[in-house]
Amino acid sequence: MAVRRILSIENPDDLPILRTMCAPVSLSKSELAPLIDDMFATMHATDGVGLAAPQIGITQRLVVIHIPARTEKRRDGVIVEVEPEQNYAMLNPVITQHGDSTITASEGCLSLPGRYAPITRFSWVTCEYQDLKGRHLRIRRATGLLARAIQHEVDHLNGVLFIDHVSDPNTIEDVRTK
Repeated sequence: MAVRRILSIENPDDLPILRTMCAPVSLSKSELAPLIDDMFATMHATDGVGLAAPQIGITQRLVVIHIPARTEKRRDGVIVEVEPEQNYAMLNPVITQHGDSTITASEGCLSLPGRYAPITRFSWVTCEYQDLKGRHLRIRRATGLLARAIQHEVDHLNGVLFIDHVSDPNTIEDVRTK
């Protein structure tokens, strides 16, 4: 596994790649497995929740998502896991349905580190994709962080960046200097 360079929105050479409408995945399984490992390693090295292939310079429809385990602290002080972590490698993901309601929450991007803004996303989505084995899978009515991550990463595959959803640039918070 290798940690790859993440393209930056602020780099004029990187921006055209980040703005590309990605093609369906055409890599072989033997090429995909190490690439997916590298994408997870890169995402984890930067404390990300998701990473799309164009963010590392590959303009194919591939994303990885990691939703951390959810824990709760019991009255006796013991921390228990209430939802396990979720890891997804999605080839050719497509959002096929979404809720009517929306939720606005702070969102950032590994291609613009240290900047966050309130972004409005659908409250739930259904996503169809293929896994590395070629199986067609569906995540039905994903909510919460998973729904937000799917929408964010699929946007990347369509050349859409999270800053495109910012209605007021003054709402972008820069935490790099704090």
